[in-house]
Amino acid sequence: MMVSVTSTAFAEDATLVKLPQVHGEGAYLIDVKSGQTLFMKNPDKPLAPASTTKIMTGLLAIERGNLNETVTASTTMLNNKLVYGTQIYLAPGEKLLLKDLLYALLLNSANDAAVDIAEYIGSDLPNFVDMMNQRALEIGATETHFQNPSGLTESGHVTTAHDLALIARVAYQNPVFAQYVRTKSQAISRSKADLPIQMVNENKLLWRDSAVDGIKTGYTAAAQNCLVASVTKDGRQLIGVILKSPGREIYTDMQDMFEYGFTQYKQTILKPTGSVISTAMVNNEPMNLIIDRPIYITTKLNEQSPTLDLRVIPTYTSALTSVEEGQVLANVEVLNKGTLLNTLPLKSSRSISAPTKQVKTHSYLPWVIGIIIMGIILPLFIWNKRYSDFQRCKQRRFTRRRESSN
Repeated sequence: MMVSVTSTAFAEDATLVKLPQVHGEGAYLIDVKSGQTLFMKNPDKPLAPASTTKIMTGLLAIERGNLNETVTASTTMLNNKLVYGTQIYLAPGEKLLLKDLLYALLLNSANDAAVDIAEYIGSDLPNFVDMMNQRALEIGATETHFQNPSGLTESGHVTTAHDLALIARVAYQNPVFAQYVRTKSQAISRSKADLPIQMVNENKLLWRDSAVDGIKTGYTAAAQNCLVASVTKDGRQLIGVILKSPGREIYTDMQDMFEYGFTQYKQTILKPTGSVISTAMVNNEPMNLIIDRPIYITTKLNEQSPTLDLRVIPTYTSALTSVEEGQVLANVEVLNKGTLLNTLPLKSSRSISAPTKQVKTHSYLPWVIGIIIMGIILPLFIWNKRYSDFQRCKQRRFTRRRESSN
């Protein structure tokens, strides 16, 4: 089922602001709550992501690993073709908690931590890279192809500004991931002395602007400067991506993109929490399907709100006979001109119990009763008949004796 919805109001007057002048070859700005695009530059151009690759590595570690589990570094740490550049100098056999390796990965951007995590989660590097690419496809990052977990330069290791924004948005919606990337510094536990223990976040905007709350930097000679950043202000969150920027102007360019997003766009609630989006039949009763969080729409100032399409996809495959209140029965996809912006669960608004099963006694009860009656009456009838016959026979014999005596 598809429904088109539009906010009826126009956005407020815009302050005259030019488009951001971004020096990087690719850039993207996305509104996290609505999923709508606010600005883009060469959004689908394949570019090397450098250490912003570690967003995906960290996300998979959090989704599939146990943060309190101990990870033992393998001899891969000695392979200087896989492990070089920024490191915390892990040695084969060294044991670290996964939660500490994630600080090394997402704050210090340690390449050896990326490899150690990949071998722990995926058992080996090729399998983990397959997991990275599969997760990218699930997110919708169809132009992304990873070759390693660290982002070190390798042929075919590419993404786009658009894809990286999608990956970052999904990653940041994981609260554990969000906590890591907003952390400025964190000490980790090491078993040996004279090894790095203080992990410091390389994202300069995190230190400069209190509204900035993540995410990840990156640099290689081939990729040049890369930055994915998040900012939250006045109840809105934006995520920006800049790839292949020639210098440190990447930070001011990102701030310009953020300023543009906040001053030139307004966010409103299209459908509040509890809105009925669709219905389902449960035990021949209509059941309202509601959302448990709002659907947002972002509108450029002085422009009419875009039309969003809502597509409902049931999660059940057979007729429903009972449901519990809050049970997910479908998902609603929010689309803008065919582009998927959001997917929200649709939940049942109340409980409906299954019909009570009644034992069908009418079909066989008369037979049971008949058999019981026959079992009682028939023997009595037979006994009575035999008794009557006996009495008649006895009477005839008595009569004959009397006649003979006379």
